[in-house]
Amino acid sequence: MPARILSIPFVLGALIFLYLTWEVDTRYSAYIVPFVIGLALIFTLSPQVNWWWYQRYPPDLTGKLRGLLERFLPYYQRLAEPEQKRFRHRVALYVEANDFIAKGMDEVSPDLKVVAAACAVQLTFGKRDFLMNTFEHLIFFPQPFPSPQYPENYHASEIYEEDGAILFSAEQLMKGFFTPHKFYNIGLHEYAKVFERSFPDLAFPALSDTHWQELQQISGFTREWIGEWINLDDIPLRAVSIAHFFTFPQQFYALLPELYEQYARLFNQSPGKAETPVLEALD
Repeated sequence: MPARILSIPFVLGALIFLYLTWEVDTRYSAYIVPFVIGLALIFTLSPQVNWWWYQRYPPDLTGKLRGLLERFLPYYQRLAEPEQKRFRHRVALYVEANDFIAKGMDEVSPDLKVVAAACAVQLTFGKRDFLMNTFEHLIFFPQPFPSPQYPENYHASEIYEEDGAILFSAEQLMKGFFTPHKFYNIGLHEYAKVFERSFPDLAFPALSDTHWQELQQISGFTREWIGEWINLDDIPLRAVSIAHFFTFPQQFYALLPELYEQYARLFNQSPGKAETPVLEALD
């Protein structure tokens, strides 16, 4: 962490003057105070210091984590190389900026963090504000779980707006990421709901129940099957349509060209067109 590196000179300075105080002269103790104050400030401001550093020198994904995007994410594969780099930077920054909390398992693994972050970044890739930081707490269970909102349903995912939390079953999230044509992507689904709440001033296109039939033609997933996969009764049509827009962009454009263009303008990107994700420059 950059804040830890920044603290090293203050730690060394404090230790040196502590040694001089102990071994040479107690008057050196006064020189310890500025170093202790500096350490306290760094500790207090460490999130801001780290974020300032990462924005100027963004981390990148390497090795296995980069391979997850290269092998399993068609959205990423369609990006031009400079955009792929920007996408990886944003995924890494998203991981740094949010809390990842494990429930019923030892920890949230790095690949699970990257998969969740990649779902979020797809939706905001055409925007400068890509963090959607009113939802900073990502809570992961190994399998479907009950919750205070749905105590009797062992379900795959939900958002809890009061606490700014997104809850996922790790099993369902990873299946939707690795095999999206077989399993519905609950990551895109929940982040579609978060996106709508994060950008309330956007003009979202009107939808009707007839869109359920067309979305089924696009993916093969029925409304009922998606409800069973998440195991909640109230499945929002808008979230499903947005998840399909990113998962099946070519099929979406072929069957729903008008809605595709509306979403392309809304998200400032066109995921179904190779190497042209962002419609308007961000700089």
